Amino acid sequence: MKKFLSLILTIALLSSCDVNTDPIEITASTTIVESVSINIPQSSTSVNFDDTINQDLNDVFTNLNSATAINIDALSYKYTNASGNSGATISSATLVINGITVATITDVNITQASDAGTVFTITDTAILDQIESLLLNTSSVTIQFSGSVNDGPIQFDVQVTAALTASV
Repeated sequence: MKKFLSLILTIALLSSCDVNTDPIEITASTTIVESVSINIPQSSTSVNFDDTINQDLNDVFTNLNSATAINIDALSYKYTNASGNSGATISSATLVINGITVATITDVNITQASDAGTVFTITDTAILDQIESLLLNTSSVTIQFSGSVNDGPIQFDVQVTAALTASV
């Protein structure tokens, strides 16, 4: 009888336990900071530039090929390390990430933006969603900055910052 009572008590305890069958989601977050360096020679006319950098996301996230989602928590750019003619301006430029134009820039005084530390934030959810989708299907990020500058000489960097979260 004691064994029977113990068996009934054990069955009651086991059946009352709530077994969690939901899968566990693992996330990893990181911030990628990359810079594109631009060097414009002395000129009184508009000078075109085009520079590209690449980042392999496998260097940043382990198990990237198992990721089920990649979210861009923040995406921004700013001008840094400006030196040369303080009157030089970007007359027109584009910032492209993995083939998607994320920013179109016109009439920016490079030195003023650099000295002020002005951060330009990308908030267009359609653009962010496109990049997230591409990042999930490729392991590399390509950043291209191209356009034209008036009144060189000037050297400056375009620093792109992306805060990413990958879910596995």
